[in-house]
Amino acid sequence: MKELKEQYDKEVLLIEYQAAQASAQHSDDLTWTVTSIIWGGMLVLFGFVLGNLYNANLILILTLLSVLGIALTIAVWGFALQLNSVMRQKYQRCKTIEKQLGMYQHSDLKYKSGSQRIMYGVITVLFIMAWLVILLMAWKIV
Repeated sequence: MKELKEQYDKEVLLIEYQAAQASAQHSDDLTWTVTSIIWGGMLVLFGFVLGNLYNANLILILTLLSVLGIALTIAVWGFALQLNSVMRQKYQRCKTIEKQLGMYQHSDLKYKSGSQRIMYGVITVLFIMAWLVILLMAWKIV
């Protein structure tokens, strides 16, 4: 009876491990899908705005688009941070289960933690700065 319970517990942990890993991968995929769509869309928006930067008739729409660009940049950064947190929690659960079952899939990984988040943040700040410069140029402040 004890062996049967141990086998059942191991199977439950393996199922949880698979679910946690799949959820972590989904969160990471979602982060990069949302980021790609928003960043790609913003680059197209940059093209429109820059092509019409000195059209005085469009100053209000250029202002609105610049504010929208800043808001989207901040929003996607927030989404990425939240999904990254979920991903890290899921992988931490995988590591806990690995320890219980004598597995090493995620526990033995060696990588520089945080470097991807830093680069993501730098790119995000650059997007915000670009939108601010465009906004100032539209109003001929720069």
